[in-house]
Amino acid sequence: MLSALRNGAKSTPMRIFLVALAAGFAMWGIDDVFRSVSSNDAAIRAGKVEISATEAAIEFDRTRRNYLPGTNNNEAISQGLLNEVLGGLARRALFTAEADRMNLTVTRDMEKAHLASEPAFQDKTGRFSALRFNSAISRAGLDEASYLNYLRQDLQRTQIFDAMSAGMRYPDALAKTMAAWRIERRVIDYVEIPVDVAGEATPADSDIDSWYNENKDSFNSPDMRRVTAIVLSPDALLDDVNVSEDELKAFYENNIDLYGSPERRVLRQMIFSTAEDAEAAVDAIKGGSSFISVAEAELGLSDEDTMLGSLSREDLSEELVEPVFNADAGVVIGPVTTLLGQHVLIVDEINEGSTSAFDDVKSRIEASLKREGATDLVYARISEVEDSLATGATLEETANVTGAPLVMIEGMDRNGFNIDGDLIDGIAGDTNFRETVWTSPVGEAGLVEETDAETFYVLRVDEEMPSASRPLADVKARVVNDMKTERAIAKARVAAEALADTGDMNAAATAQGRAVVTSPSFRRDGVSFDHEAARLIANKAFRIDVDETDIVETGDAAIVITVKAIEPAQGETLEAEIEIMSTSLSQNIRTDLGAVMTTGLSGLHEVEINPLPVQTLLVGSGQ
Repeated sequence: MLSALRNGAKSTPMRIFLVALAAGFAMWGIDDVFRSVSSNDAAIRAGKVEISATEAAIEFDRTRRNYLPGTNNNEAISQGLLNEVLGGLARRALFTAEADRMNLTVTRDMEKAHLASEPAFQDKTGRFSALRFNSAISRAGLDEASYLNYLRQDLQRTQIFDAMSAGMRYPDALAKTMAAWRIERRVIDYVEIPVDVAGEATPADSDIDSWYNENKDSFNSPDMRRVTAIVLSPDALLDDVNVSEDELKAFYENNIDLYGSPERRVLRQMIFSTAEDAEAAVDAIKGGSSFISVAEAELGLSDEDTMLGSLSREDLSEELVEPVFNADAGVVIGPVTTLLGQHVLIVDEINEGSTSAFDDVKSRIEASLKREGATDLVYARISEVEDSLATGATLEETANVTGAPLVMIEGMDRNGFNIDGDLIDGIAGDTNFRETVWTSPVGEAGLVEETDAETFYVLRVDEEMPSASRPLADVKARVVNDMKTERAIAKARVAAEALADTGDMNAAATAQGRAVVTSPSFRRDGVSFDHEAARLIANKAFRIDVDETDIVETGDAAIVITVKAIEPAQGETLEAEIEIMSTSLSQNIRTDLGAVMTTGLSGLHEVEINPLPVQTLLVGSGQ
């Protein structure tokens, strides 16, 4: 739910709404105290400030529609939205109560200054645009009075906090030191010596025996369980579903909108506050003036400001659909009345919709209907399975009676691997299934369970096999591969050490026919170094000085590195990083201070949050 709020806040209207709802409070924690209060309808109380359940419910509904439009009230509450909204309202009430106690006021000039500085309300010249202001807050579900009320409360909160945090800034010297350390860069020469497992000869049997005996614990089998399960999934039942040609055509005809692109129209728009002004604009355009010139003369709008883009019927409000889609290109439309005002529009371009032919989408329709039919079949058969098991039948008997597939897993570890470390195909790859296997008692059939992929299963753990030593004959291939890998790594390491010890890596590498590569300048996190082991190499490179050499082992190669240059941070890059670092660290301090202030004020004003009357308004008393 929080991610939905964050993603939604990227758009202008959503950002305006978030500012209105919580302003700067979101970064400050508050201990949510949900306690029963008297039977009045107060949802929030902070000192003498109260927010009614009705106000809170309106706030919840507005937030839900803006950020979780695909959910109903019950679903949004279950995702924690009610707590989020009440928490934001409580923080707002808390600082309003403190502002009242301190007799803080917000002047009209303060409001005007804030509105003029808000980028979402500015035209392309940077000037405040009443049209953009009204459009933005309307799309966020607010009217002017509501937004200005939020704004006054936010400005009050800002006065309180700024009085405490004035001058609060992380020390510049420390920020500079940290910034310089963070963006220092280095350049290295390096030589890669690959680990050549394939080039290693197969060890002698005596060596294999000796190595295995020294490392035999590494080849012990993990704890394993043998499992029998009935598994029903749509994928497994697709072949049991037949879809006729008539069914395919009927679905196509009944869902024709799914197989084409809708008609779209490229629109321009002006919005006036009065019908008289809108009518005058229409008359001017009909009299020969261009849409753009009227928009600029009457509303100060640019060509870009009037452009709505290419829109379908679904993109428009109900009042605009018919006027727009019944109009010819180039003909002025309006005025049309909506909640935003009096619209005057014009169609620049008409893009006719198109529909895919049946034969072009037949395979898609068939796959969809077969999947749907297989899913229905799964639910029908799992019901039969449950009925059979309820009579006391075993899994085997149930599978025989119902035709449900029986899956036998001879050995599975906790991660879904077999005894040789290979991932078991099918249901063993499901996390829920593995968890059920390892939490079920041995010898008892469990309940029917469902995975995230509309797959049902019921299982019985037949046997648990504890970790045990495995004979060499069973693991010889793994032993040989591990021996060859170990030897190849050792050879690469020895060659790298010899190269590093020469004192002149470049000359020695050239003499050996090895390539010496010069890296780009990179940071200590490996940024700007296009190498799969960039972070490992950077970690080593930033521990040594110029002309010093060291070795990095990745498992696939031994890499000899020599630092050729250290590039200290300087100039505009350093200054920009100092500012970022200082701002970030200072913000952390402000956040900590905000948490302390909020905690103190919540005690001073005795914050109470009562969600029950709000929830009753939203979903009824039976919830």
